Amino acid sequence: MKYKIVCVKERFVEFVNMYPDFLKQVYQEQDNMYKTKQIELIFSNMVNEKEKLLHKIQSREHYSHYHGIHQLFNPITQEKMTIIMNEYDLQIEEEGSNHHIYDMISSFSKNFYMITK
Repeated sequence: MKYKIVCVKERFVEFVNMYPDFLKQVYQEQDNMYKTKQIELIFSNMVNEKEKLLHKIQSREHYSHYHGIHQLFNPITQEKMTIIMNEYDLQIEEEGSNHHIYDMISSFSKNFYMITK
């Protein structure tokens, strides 16, 4: 399962809760100035939250990091989670239908949302 985690600015939370498909339509690759400004307007930069998440996952035995790609591997279940941290999102790939990383980071704030691919 591949998905992205984004943090919506406080003033848009109620709107996103009312119209959940809005995020999929608005969050696009920033290939022009309009899309970049749109992302900056609606979504929060997640610097502090990424630090908290890194602190949480780096303490695990099965954590590894290589060229900006963070991985967690569970040797018992053979499940692998891959995390790529960008300025406005976290790109997550988890095996199965689990959302462990989303569950971890959503405990930090109610403003986090998951966008599935």
